[in-house]
Amino acid sequence: MTIASLLGIFLQAAPVAAQEASTQAVATSTPSAPAPTVVLAAVGDIRLDGPIGDILKAKGWKAPAEAVASRLKADLLFGNLECPITQRGKKFPKKWNFRAPAANLRALKELGFDVLNLANNHIWDYGEQGFLDTLAAVDKAGFSRVGAGRNLDEAMKPVFKTVNGIKIGFLGFTSTFPDQAWAKKKRPGVAYSDFGLFPEVIRRVKKDCDVLVVSLHGGVELDDAPNEVQKDFGKTAVDAGADVVIGHHPHVIQPVEIYKGKPILYSIGNFLFVSPTPKTRWTTIAKITLGKDGVKALTFVPVDINYGMLKPAAPEGAQYVGQALNRLGAAVQSALPVDVGGF
Repeated sequence: MTIASLLGIFLQAAPVAAQEASTQAVATSTPSAPAPTVVLAAVGDIRLDGPIGDILKAKGWKAPAEAVASRLKADLLFGNLECPITQRGKKFPKKWNFRAPAANLRALKELGFDVLNLANNHIWDYGEQGFLDTLAAVDKAGFSRVGAGRNLDEAMKPVFKTVNGIKIGFLGFTSTFPDQAWAKKKRPGVAYSDFGLFPEVIRRVKKDCDVLVVSLHGGVELDDAPNEVQKDFGKTAVDAGADVVIGHHPHVIQPVEIYKGKPILYSIGNFLFVSPTPKTRWTTIAKITLGKDGVKALTFVPVDINYGMLKPAAPEGAQYVGQALNRLGAAVQSALPVDVGGF
């Protein structure tokens, strides 16, 4: 496809010296087995009430994403859960308030989600009671979670997953309001992206894993470009030890930046989330191949949200996704061909 260069980014990690050494050794040794890798699939915002909730009720747990489920298959699946899981709590004063019953988490189990980020601006929509119910429901359903807890230490606590001998760490942060939702030493809430705190958290966690995935819920809704907070966070996170930064909140695709050889995905848009603005229709599944020393490859799968019945993106949608991801020129670093069909 002509847009292949826009939708696939491959990062070569082996230094030239190592390649030369390998070439010299080939005549005298048996070829070694390929180094192990892990494929992480990541998606953006997930809301299990509203239009998605209606589809789940009418058509079943698998219905909303059934047409793209095969492209979610990976060793690990990550997403941003952007609604409280509760039927209790006091409605927080704001324009939009979401919540879904615990039963709706089954839709995410059916899709194979492993790790959920809870650091976002909607997880406090029904106050502390709704928030605590959400923690309990997510834990009971068997998901790992980052970015939220019963105190600041728990909110900043990493999740570790070891696959194929590679230990992968996850952390979640948000730069969004309300500040009433920000966790304190003895108060429940989300992990706020405090620049005086999060770099040290990242440095500490990176010492305990091979690869570190850092999530940020931040930016300006419907903006096509990252703001200064997003850019500063992403680069600071990489400087502190993050191997990849995954962003969400704007509800639209924002560009990828390669900083010091590490990808910053400023926004990968919505997933199970229906927004009324037309440009939120197109989204992506990020497929991130990880090795012991970081990101090996990054491939994007274009998706049409289609009013909550997700499906493969048509050519015009795929082109939109590719162009949006490449606004900062990341695709020029491609080294290998990428199949962006695959449905």
